[in-house]
Amino acid sequence: MRSFSQDTAVNAAYQKLSLKAAEAVANQLRAKPGSCFGLPTGRSPLGCYELLSRWSEAGKLDWSQARCFALDDYIGAERSKTFHAYLEEHLYRHTNLPRGNRYHPLIVDNYDRLIADCGGLDLSMVGIGRNGHVAFNEPGTPRASWTHCCWLAESTIQANAANFDDEEAVPRRAVTMGIATLLASKTLIVLASGEHKKEVIRRALSGPRTTELPASFLQEHDALEVLADFDL
Repeated sequence: MRSFSQDTAVNAAYQKLSLKAAEAVANQLRAKPGSCFGLPTGRSPLGCYELLSRWSEAGKLDWSQARCFALDDYIGAERSKTFHAYLEEHLYRHTNLPRGNRYHPLIVDNYDRLIADCGGLDLSMVGIGRNGHVAFNEPGTPRASWTHCCWLAESTIQANAANFDDEEAVPRRAVTMGIATLLASKTLIVLASGEHKKEVIRRALSGPRTTELPASFLQEHDALEVLADFDL
């Protein structure tokens, strides 16, 4: 497993963010072994997943009763580029999480019904895009949105191009938990890494709630925690 903590671009503040996020997941898992988690992909949660993987391989965490739900995924991406593959590589394969408890929205007809039938999300983590998206809820997404298919904003496509051979290879469509899905999670953690996220976090937390900044609706959550590697 790649050691993200050894990346020269990672500073102490990011390691602190990662530790807090990993401890939140571990504490939830220990308090309720059958917890349901909503899990993001991208760069921000890598440090958290590295810690959870290490603790799991050391026998400190038991995922045998847990259920994990990917927040979103591309439509039409090659398998190695899917978010399901990302979670398998960076977390699942290092744990004893049963394969039948690894869910992602591309292969479930009614994701929200499945989540509800499993007791609801106990803890979800989300990143935030520079345009204010959370999961793949792009600007214009209504607050009353559940899991749905969507078109990706051009800024999101450009931001994700580094993960593909070229920008043209980035899928234009995705499936994502909706804003209402995320707000229904009992605990919600926002991970924000990099100074370039500072302005959008400020607007999301203190500005008006608007569909043009989907992350602004997270203000409504009673158990919201924001973890950043910069001063808020």
